[in-house]
Amino acid sequence: MGLRLSEIGFGGWVVGSDLYRVDDDVARALVKRALDLGINFFDTADVYGRGRSEALLGEWLRGHDVVISTKVGYDFYGGGRPARRFDPRYLEMAVSRSAERLGRRPNILMLHNPPAGAVREVAGYVLSRRGVWADYVGAALGPEVDVLEEGIAALEAGLDALMFVFNILEQEPGLELIRRGAGRILLARVPHASDVLTDSFKPEFPPEDHRSLRPREWLVKARRLVEAEIAPLARELGLSLGQYAVKFVLSFPVTSVVVTATSLEELEEYASASDGKPLPRDHLERIGEFWAKYREVLQSPPPALA
Repeated sequence: MGLRLSEIGFGGWVVGSDLYRVDDDVARALVKRALDLGINFFDTADVYGRGRSEALLGEWLRGHDVVISTKVGYDFYGGGRPARRFDPRYLEMAVSRSAERLGRRPNILMLHNPPAGAVREVAGYVLSRRGVWADYVGAALGPEVDVLEEGIAALEAGLDALMFVFNILEQEPGLELIRRGAGRILLARVPHASDVLTDSFKPEFPPEDHRSLRPREWLVKARRLVEAEIAPLARELGLSLGQYAVKFVLSFPVTSVVVTATSLEELEEYASASDGKPLPRDHLERIGEFWAKYREVLQSPPPALA
């Protein structure tokens, strides 16, 4: 792989979209601070803000030596609720529009939440457009329940990049995809499990916030386990819970972990976890024991969200 991605990636869903409703001035300050912190990987999608996230990131990152990833596959051009489309005709149009908004060809272009069948059907065409659409092509997995099948389909088809959920509370299928995807661009998302793995957790989200799709019961249950068994591990190392969660992901051979930061303080906290020091072996063993003990309890939420 010729690209060099920072271990911390900037989640562009906080820019120009209604997913988090971050003010543009705050979002721009976040992007500037990310650059100052050495973050060079920025991930977005055409459906975020119906193109607005791409347009703003394209403007704010112009002239900077960064790696940009975007995703296509949700047709929002006809108005109404976006519908997934992966036919070549649509993809050609969508990729072209993304490049226009970004003001450049993206480095990585991914299909956005494609079912396994769509991956198998269109992967050959997508690979034929490598070097035209983007330097590398891949798939951002979810929100289906058979994410492992989607990931295996993408790997078997020869796609370059995978994006998938991976965190202390949702370790599968991420662990298996990391094992199978050695040598690919592996992008982990949702490291904080909808803020359950942060010190700023709240069990309620505004109804327009897509994290509100998580059942409150799961959030409360997961948080109880975190406070009892994971938070003490973080304190043992003098880390915040948010830092510890990021360090867990970076203790595995992923290319970058994409974080969701809505304030400069959050961004700086998460970025500081990228210090070249993985979690100690005994901590990883204890987290492994935690997962083995509570896996069945934790594998009950809907598709994981940022």
